[in-house]
Amino acid sequence: MKLTKKVFLDLAIYMMSFGVLVGILFIPFTRMLGVPKEYVFTLIFIVSCILAGVAVGVFNYFLTKKIVGKRLKSLSSSMIKAYTHVQNRDYETNPESCLTECLIKVDSEDEIGDSAASFNQLIHAFLDSQKSEKSIRVFTEIFTNELDYKKLAEKALHHLIDYSHADAGLIAIDQGGYLDIASSYLIKDVKAVADSEIIKRCFDSCDKIDIELMESLKIDAGIVSFTPRSILTIPLIYNEQTIGVMLLASAAIFSNDVKNKLISYSHGLALGMQNAVTHERIQKLAVYDSLTKVYNRRFGMQRLGEEYARALRGDYPFGLMMIDIDKFKSINDTYGHLVGDLVLINLCRVIQECVREGDIVVRFGGEEFLIIVTGASLNTTVSLAEKVRRTVEENVLRYSEQEIKITVSVGVSAYPDNRISDTNSLLKLADDNLYHAKETGRNKVVSTKKE
Repeated sequence: MKLTKKVFLDLAIYMMSFGVLVGILFIPFTRMLGVPKEYVFTLIFIVSCILAGVAVGVFNYFLTKKIVGKRLKSLSSSMIKAYTHVQNRDYETNPESCLTECLIKVDSEDEIGDSAASFNQLIHAFLDSQKSEKSIRVFTEIFTNELDYKKLAEKALHHLIDYSHADAGLIAIDQGGYLDIASSYLIKDVKAVADSEIIKRCFDSCDKIDIELMESLKIDAGIVSFTPRSILTIPLIYNEQTIGVMLLASAAIFSNDVKNKLISYSHGLALGMQNAVTHERIQKLAVYDSLTKVYNRRFGMQRLGEEYARALRGDYPFGLMMIDIDKFKSINDTYGHLVGDLVLINLCRVIQECVREGDIVVRFGGEEFLIIVTGASLNTTVSLAEKVRRTVEENVLRYSEQEIKITVSVGVSAYPDNRISDTNSLLKLADDNLYHAKETGRNKVVSTKKE
């Protein structure tokens, strides 16, 4: 029952009242013990008993306030410090200071000790919660700032390893029939792991695989360069479809809390990776020809403009080859358009084997291809064109029981050997030379020195 608004004041009133009661009850008690009544029922004895009871009550009050009040004051002080840290958001930059200043020493095994222990658990839970929130926020920012799925996977894996204190890991993404290792860290044999049973089983079952090994059991897991205690494999699921797998290995056992958090992370990672892969595919559709996988005309013309501008600034040479398959219509008429597509694909393969690294192969339209030969004079471009023409002529495409051979005609132009004022003029010159090659017998390279 509350008498005032202060607990210790109520306690003092109750203790002194109790002391008075004890003092009063002590009088008949002493009479029961045989003390003569002429000693008991005197004013001085009665007042002394009551004052003694009050003194005991006051002593107990101060003793309680010193022992209990000191601990409650410590609890209150820690709460105020915790509140200050929360207000100033110090836990974001220096969580250790909050642990040092806010935690209470637990020195009793009673309700006070339980209160202190509960408060300490609350502080730890709060800091863990803030750590998780910060980790999730940083993890989410990775997806908003990065659309290259390889770079995204690398940043995400680094974050996951840092959060879980794993020692190795990888992220594999489905690329239409095979798993591409988008990122890995301290994995012994990346290709072998991508084809391993644990990865395939996780991908096919759409369920995590949690392997914990005994510390005394020393085995070569075949995955990492150290002896792991724990291997956790989690599927990356988007729209109820597995699009990849995340694997983490540690020399220590992952806690259940970390495992649950990693599963939560996998949902965000799946969404981010799906967006990045979709973005990459859209980018490829915008840049590459869907059949031959070389650059399309729109992107090729853009690159031609860039090369021309670079050549003007730095006085660099570059050449153009316009290539056309001789009598391609007869191939389609004889073998069908499916074989015609295979011929185009095979031609691009041959061209890419002949040209140099840095040269740009473009499907200009139908069976016509443009090659931008970077840093090459007219003579160098002609020599490379002859190499392409000769290699194509010697190449044989086998389809079923058929052996299909083709030839190409090539028109060549180059800057600055051909004095032209823009890319269209250079392109037209190569096209005119190609037309001349067609008109004069096909299967040849034609170039002109146009001043």
